[in-house]
Amino acid sequence: MNFLVKLSFIIIISSFSHGCSSNDNTSNEDTLSIKQKLTEMLPESIQLNSINATDIKGYYEVNFEGVEPLYVTSDGNYLISGDIYLITKEGLVNKSEARRDFQRKALIEGLDSKQFIVFKPKDTKHNVFVFTDIDCGYCRQLHSQIDEYLKLGIQINYLAYPRAGIGSDSYRRTVSAWCADNPNYSLTVLKQGGEIKENICSINPVESHFNLGRSIGVQGTPSIVTKEGKLIPGYLPPEELLNLLVTNS
Repeated sequence: MNFLVKLSFIIIISSFSHGCSSNDNTSNEDTLSIKQKLTEMLPESIQLNSINATDIKGYYEVNFEGVEPLYVTSDGNYLISGDIYLITKEGLVNKSEARRDFQRKALIEGLDSKQFIVFKPKDTKHNVFVFTDIDCGYCRQLHSQIDEYLKLGIQINYLAYPRAGIGSDSYRRTVSAWCADNPNYSLTVLKQGGEIKENICSINPVESHFNLGRSIGVQGTPSIVTKEGKLIPGYLPPEELLNLLVTNS
């Protein structure tokens, strides 16, 4: 969110105690006014994707390209960074995280499954999507146990996330795995510390995977996304991952 600092926006980190109203419909007048105000202040490099109503009267969710959702007041004067919590008798409910789960789920479901490198069990009981880096130690540990995940019925769908960035040596080797005749074998060789023949095909999903990961909150590897859209940062052993998937299914 460096662009907010550059623009000298006032960022208020807060949780809300306002009452919620399920009948608060998006006002076209408000959204047009907010869009105009933000567009005038934002640099051209920042893309405003959408403005949506929230459950809280007078506050809207603003989605920027490659940035976690923010909130804006209906008058367009304040941008707010932080999560919204609903206060219930049972405790606090993170409404913002639920929204992020929904967005992650929709984005993952919108991808072509042919873009993944898939390790599929004989009997698939659970499906997870793993943003991976070929040089990451914990990514290699996860992959070294791939057979154990498969025996538990967990299908591993790999997405590329070269932490060194686009154009790096890690990026080129990752692309070579995705472009290989046998991507599963090539990825395994790289994760075991070996080398494969460089093969930079013109059509590959590595950069789009990397950008998608950044936009949905991936900050390190491995990062696991469940079919419900929940983001699990870091490595989990096979049995622990299974327990979590069963609990949240």
